[in-house]
Parts: sequence; structure tokens; C-alpha cells
Amino acid sequence: MILRKVSFKDYKKINSLFKRNKIKMISNKRWINLWKKNPAVKNKNFFLKGWALEEEKKIVGHIGTFPTKYTLKSKNYNCSNIHNWVVDEKHRYQSSILMKKTFNSKGNDFYLSTSTNKQAGNLMKALDSKQIPSDGLKSSLFVILNLKQVIYFILKKKNFFFKSLLVNISTYILKLFFGKKINHWIGKFSSKNIIKCKKIDKNFNYIWNDTKKIYSTVLLLNRDKKWLEWNLNYFIKKNKVWIFFSKENKKITGYAICIETKDSNNFKRAYLIDLILLKKSKEISINLIGSCIQEAKKRNCDIFEFRGFDKKTRVSMNFFSPFKKNLSHNPFYYKSNNNKLNKMIKEEKCWYPTYMDGDAIKGF
Repeated sequence: MILRKVSFKDYKKINSLFKRNKIKMISNKRWINLWKKNPAVKNKNFFLKGWALEEEKKIVGHIGTFPTKYTLKSKNYNCSNIHNWVVDEKHRYQSSILMKKTFNSKGNDFYLSTSTNKQAGNLMKALDSKQIPSDGLKSSLFVILNLKQVIYFILKKKNFFFKSLLVNISTYILKLFFGKKINHWIGKFSSKNIIKCKKIDKNFNYIWNDTKKIYSTVLLLNRDKKWLEWNLNYFIKKNKVWIFFSKENKKITGYAICIETKDSNNFKRAYLIDLILLKKSKEISINLIGSCIQEAKKRNCDIFEFRGFDKKTRVSMNFFSPFKKNLSHNPFYYKSNNNKLNKMIKEEKCWYPTYMDGDAIKGF
């Protein structure tokens, strides 16, 4: 058994590992761009991409890492994002070797994993990792935009006669009971000062400078032009992302970012992945979220989902009377070897977790 660094030539072997474990891997191009187009990577070929366990030239275990930049109290921090920690069942007793090797890498202020299952989380806790302390990661809030499709999705694995009839009857009955809640978002916001962003341009550099000051007490992912392009480029090319600005007197007072996805059953989800306010206002927050829900409806999405963020943002989300699904596990984990940083981020108020962090949207 060999433990070695991952190289760009390993994609096919890693993909085979994923297939054996019934996990879908992103395309080779998207995988390579985690480093090749990453603004934090200076030497594209030699940057650490992760570790592989290899047996007779076959990769039987893998853990990936890619870098991002964060800021807190006017200081920059290096983050190593953990992704795709997969080991064949026969060799899972060696899973911790991959994580220990990752945690021993140099030049990182903290490590972040945002798609951690419960089993992997237990192992990370044993290695002194902690879950991000956020109530917003313990549940998923969602607005139903197409009730019939949601029912079909719930019954997708059930095959029986008169399925369509049952779905139609269920849709009718549930609309009687939950119709007001489902349509609560309609007419509850103003889109008067909401403008759709046509492209990610240098204006986001100016917005980022203001954002760092306003969110100075929060550990915040870099959101300048280069970082947003890198994070969203895949969705931009497929027209699966939309950005709304809030403007007052020609000045940007906030923005929201959403993406849409479609699974193999053609079920379409819209996710609110970011919401930044340059002027602290519940009204602006509500108008941005409402406009995003409306856009998701126009795009024929079946549900609109949001998760994470801080307490104030979640208040604005709850204004729309969303349905709530309690989750059995919070998948956002972190570990810091920087003692000063570690003390600051123990409290929930220092976090603003979104789908922008870690690899949360990298697998969409």
C-alpha cells in the first residue's frame, strides 16, 4: 500500500474509485479547475491536490484539497477545503491516514469540509475537528413552487398503478390545507429597487472592499471578481445562476446569488447560495430573497431552498413562511491549528456559512 500525492493524471483512477462506491464525480475539466483557475494557486502544477492510497496501481482511497482565502478583522487567512474523501470498503480502516496527512500539511490557517457525512464526521471529531456552530445548518428551509412535482419526487421510487391519479388527488388535497403557506411569498416583497446583474465585473471588487468592512467580525470567504468567477463559472456558462442587486440612489446596497440544479428525475431546485447586505436592512434582505424566489418560479424550479447564513438573515427567510426540514447531521466541519483564530471562531456569531463555502456547490 502506497500513500502519495494526487496528480492531474489521477482523474480516471479516482473516478473509478467513485463509481465503485456509487458516488458521482464532477467532470475532469471542473476537477482540474479546482486548482488551475483557482486565484489562490500560484504554481498550478505543484500545488497539493490531495492524497491517494494506492494498491497495485489502483487508487483505493482518496482525499482532495483546494485552497480559498478568508478574511476576519482585517486579516487574511488561508483555508484548505477538504473534498471527495472516499475509500473502498475493504480499506476503510485506513481512512484516518488520509485525513491525518491532510491536517499535517503546512501553510493553512484552517481546514473546512462542507459535505461531510455522519460517519466521516465522527472520524473528523476524533481528529479534533468541530462542527461549525450554526443553527442554520441543522435544518433546510424551502418554498414549494410546484407542488405536483414535489409529490412526484417523494414517490419517485414507488411504482404502482394509478400513480398519476394519486398524485393529482394528493396535490388537490394538500393545496386545500397548505395553499396559503405555499403561496405566502407572493406579493410579500417589492422588486422596485431590485436589478438583475448582467455579468460579474470589476464592480464586485469595490463591493468586496465594502463587504469586508461591514462583515469585519465574521470569517468570510473572499468575494471579489476573480473569486466569484472561479466559484460560479460552471453555472454561468450553463445559465444556471442569477444575481440580483439592490440599489438606492444608484448605489448598491446588497446582492443575492442563486443557482439552479436538475437531477436525473428532472426535479429542479433553486438554492440561495449568497446574500450580502451593504446596508443593514431587513427590507432589503426580504426584497432580494423574494425576487430570487420569483426568478426561480419563472425558471420552472420546483422548490427554492436556503440553508446556513446568520440569525438575522434567517429571520428574513422565515418571513416567507417556508417549510422546514430538520436534518440529522450538520455537514460543515472545521479544524484550525492557528490558536488565535481558533479562539475567535468558536462562537456562532463569527460564522456566515453558505453554499459558497468549501465544496458545497462543487458537486452540483
